[in-house]
Amino acid sequence: MRRFVALAGLLAVLAVSASAKEYQSSFGFTVDVPDNWLALTKLAIQENSALTGATGANVGSIDPKWLQDLKAKVEDGAFEMFFDRTTSDATFSDNINVRVGGGTIPATPETVKAKCAAYAQALAKAAKRTLAVATCESRTIGSAKTFYVEYEGVVAGTVTMQYQLARPDGKLIFVTATCKRTSLDKFRPDFEAIVKSIRFS
Repeated sequence: MRRFVALAGLLAVLAVSASAKEYQSSFGFTVDVPDNWLALTKLAIQENSALTGATGANVGSIDPKWLQDLKAKVEDGAFEMFFDRTTSDATFSDNINVRVGGGTIPATPETVKAKCAAYAQALAKAAKRTLAVATCESRTIGSAKTFYVEYEGVVAGTVTMQYQLARPDGKLIFVTATCKRTSLDKFRPDFEAIVKSIRFS
């Protein structure tokens, strides 16, 4: 009986964590985002103008005024953002940001190595210090080749992970996640599931 109760509890947790909503990005794709996340996309803001209000946002350390600034930039098409309400706290708001840019997905081990070296240099230049790169490699999601890099976050105590995916028109979608190192084990599965759910229209 005890084993049955434990199993039922586990299934209930899995059912909650698996619950997700479909969002249409202004960058030409559809994505499934867990219900416990706050999604800032153009369409989501249009459908709910109070989305980034100070009450109920519950995204940890984010100042409501800064959240309004983010909303304006999303509406301008600069990027889109998703915040994990479950792992965010007063010290840091775990998030994913999405933007479009140029470039190509490396197709050979040699081009992957070259891109990783260039990426590490670019990170050091932007952060004005060397950031430890934990993983830099080519990955396959479904039938698509992607580029993945994981490194020490610019904010102390955080980890940043980025997938680069090619859009049908050749431009790249940069999906960058940053979370506290202490919440990485909870955050990573959601991040991976979100990336794998991306579908281009």
